[in-house]
Amino acid sequence: MSIFDAKLDESSSILVAAMAPADCRVLFENARRATYPAGQMIFAAGEPGQMVMLIETGRVEVSVTSMTGRKSVLAHMGPGEVLGEIAALDGGVRSADTVATTPVTGLVLSRENILKFVTERPAIAQAIITELCRKVRNASDMFTTQSITEGGPRLAQALLRLFDKWGVVEENATLLSERFSQTEIGEFSGLARENVNRHLKSWAELGILNTQGRRLRLIDRAALENIAAG
Repeated sequence: MSIFDAKLDESSSILVAAMAPADCRVLFENARRATYPAGQMIFAAGEPGQMVMLIETGRVEVSVTSMTGRKSVLAHMGPGEVLGEIAALDGGVRSADTVATTPVTGLVLSRENILKFVTERPAIAQAIITELCRKVRNASDMFTTQSITEGGPRLAQALLRLFDKWGVVEENATLLSERFSQTEIGEFSGLARENVNRHLKSWAELGILNTQGRRLRLIDRAALENIAAG
């Protein structure tokens, strides 16, 4: 089954949200397919944004590294999402590193093809402007999370974001469809792995969450939301 026959992620992609599924199919019909093994860099911060990639399979980590070498994970992206849109649209350099966390396949399209497609469709260009504004608003939510100083609320908010995006609802719980290591969760929440481990153990004892096959399973969302609220 083609990625276009599945649900593309309108919530995170500017291009996808700005056009109908049929337009997305036309836009990417001449794209080339690329594959990346786990651990390989897809786009690097500072390089020219000359292309985008629509993820077909796998998971991609988006991160930035400070001058002191500290890595902060901004997002985890998966099938139906598009990498590298901002730099491709404005012609600037990439602001973050994107690395294949698992084996990844995707459809790669050049900036020139995107600009030609949008120029010929003014309504889509207007929709892209609207989506760019939404992207800026959503970024403020991430900065709010990072500004929280207490470890528990920061971790709880990060976990809620993971469960909202990657969670599979079961009868009495929500299971993450992907395996996230404590190191990955720490980089996503801005906490050391040891602190992540301590909080997860404590919340497991309280019956808030547990693990199932090395995947986190949320049992009491209300309790985790209360912790996130501080």
